[in-house]
Amino acid sequence: MHATVHQFRVPLGAGAPEPDLGPGALGACTLAQVVGLTGAVVTFWPDAATASEAAARRPAGTTWLDTGVYRVAEIQPASAEAVFAQVTWFDGPRGADQSAAELRAGRDRVWPAVRALDGVGTTYVLLAEDRALVVVSFAASIETIEATHVAIASTELLPGEDPALLPGPDRVDLHRVLHAALPEPAGAR
Repeated sequence: MHATVHQFRVPLGAGAPEPDLGPGALGACTLAQVVGLTGAVVTFWPDAATASEAAARRPAGTTWLDTGVYRVAEIQPASAEAVFAQVTWFDGPRGADQSAAELRAGRDRVWPAVRALDGVGTTYVLLAEDRALVVVSFAASIETIEATHVAIASTELLPGEDPALLPGPDRVDLHRVLHAALPEPAGAR
């Protein structure tokens, strides 16, 4: 599975764009920053070719900022409703060792620390060709997202983890979920 992430700026007095559920779309969500006028439309596609074609589509009436095409590297399923989303950006290009270390940290240390927290929703780990990484994590509340930060900060590095390969994200955005029809397993409303 692949995904497109279309970032946008909401024009004053206008609403956020509807997700692109064009031919072949497996699901999508529209996210709007809790504070600010930007957001993202994340759409899931069956393959890279379809995702690349979709990346070029930009409906009129919205200011589109950036678009990325990603392979869905992992899905961490959870059942909570998708009311809020945290989008964590690790900009590329990234080296193979750093990318592997970040994926391992997320899968083997971070997810086990947060998956049992009340209100945690599904997490999608998206990997670009240049190894940029986007993690889209859904939650039932802002309090859940805050609890995940506390849980993650309390983890210890696993044996063999090199802190030099784990510099942290380039940015973290907090969004309201305006629309979610996510591919299974989604935990979305």
